[in-house]
Amino acid sequence: MAKALAKRERLKRTLDGRKVDRLPVALWRHFFVEEVSRDGLVEAMVRWQKTCDWDFLKINPRACYHIQDWGSLYEFSGNEHIPPTLVRPAVRGPDDLRRLQPLADSPVLTEHLGAVRDIVAALGRGVPALMTIFGPMSVAAELAGGPQDLARLIREDAEAVHAGLRTITDTFARFAARCVEAGAAGIFLATTHCGTQTNFTVAEYETFGRPYDLEVLRAARDAPFNLLHVCKARSMVRELADYPVALLNWDMADATNPGLADMAALAPGKALVGGIGGARFTGTGAAAAVADAVADARRAMGERPFVLGSTCTLDTRSDPEAVRAAREAAET
Repeated sequence: MAKALAKRERLKRTLDGRKVDRLPVALWRHFFVEEVSRDGLVEAMVRWQKTCDWDFLKINPRACYHIQDWGSLYEFSGNEHIPPTLVRPAVRGPDDLRRLQPLADSPVLTEHLGAVRDIVAALGRGVPALMTIFGPMSVAAELAGGPQDLARLIREDAEAVHAGLRTITDTFARFAARCVEAGAAGIFLATTHCGTQTNFTVAEYETFGRPYDLEVLRAARDAPFNLLHVCKARSMVRELADYPVALLNWDMADATNPGLADMAALAPGKALVGGIGGARFTGTGAAAAVADAVADARRAMGERPFVLGSTCTLDTRSDPEAVRAAREAAET
């Protein structure tokens, strides 16, 4: 029997379009109770990886970690299925964006950088760990309370928005570089509610999103497995497919977005991550639904290797048997 490939080699071969011993596979989720502390986050991520043996670990940080240090106030539910609730946004108007100061050794970012180090130390560098970083435009939207709040600020004072984005970008470019120095094999750059035409036009994202995203990616350019995640329906994944990343993930199950085979033609130099719609993991018969989705994805991709994954962060109520089915399907 041939020796199984190491995780990094399996991913590298997938990137190169070469044959692999089996499909790489990775799924990710939040642990809303544990992730409120550094130790809890580390324990949850290490347990998730050791239980499921993913080919890369997407570190799912505290859901609001990227805006807490600027003063956004959240209430934590203490419930494993309920994310933190925004109590008060840090940004109410254009002047608040101008007043943002770059973060360096701020408490929450420092805590999460330490978590990256702890996770890498616990799992070893043989498990590629990707740290989640949100695109600067997405950070600005959440600081303001949501994408429509950012859209209002753009209409009111575009220069103030650019000033805020400059501060946010400087902060997270530095943070991305430090994560790589701490042992991360890449960053998982997420566009969230901004990389969708439901909330912004492509022209608006080209102005307020792309240039700042690219600065963050440049800061992590030495990492081998940077990944771009383009969320939601009506996503801009086609427009952003030229980003300098190794892996690409989006909601390929939504009818408004391209499917796996479509993106294979549009992004020939990238490893696609997907194949299983997030809704498949919940409800009656979830394990069978996941197995069917994997079979469909294999047929769509033919001989081209890809990373088996979902369309976004798993619902916390996902059926453990369905998660197991995805992992086992990669071995077939």
